[in-house]
Amino acid sequence: MKVAVHEDLQSFVIKPFGNFEDGDCQMLQAVLEQGAKSLRQHIFIDLKDLHNITTSGQRMLLAYSGQLAALHRLLVLFSVNQQIMQAFEASGLAKVINIAASLQEAKTLTLTRK
Repeated sequence: MKVAVHEDLQSFVIKPFGNFEDGDCQMLQAVLEQGAKSLRQHIFIDLKDLHNITTSGQRMLLAYSGQLAALHRLLVLFSVNQQIMQAFEASGLAKVINIAASLQEAKTLTLTRK
């Protein structure tokens, strides 16, 4: 898996792509930690080009979502492809984490969650 990062005034956008392997949890954790330390109000993760995600990766997303929520910040996943969404639905993650169809919808979601 490779990861690109983009920051603007309010948000930190993470774009992983490729296959999520067992060893990629450390990379994901490092990037999520970078986003948390950035003090940006919103962290968005674009999952359009991620082909799969492990259970460990899903647990990490859930953990960071909770940590950010406790700080009144928001983690939103967007452009989730069908294969990843099926994994999220099977694990129950889709019911407890913020998911949007697009970055624009994710930004709109942040307006309603303040």
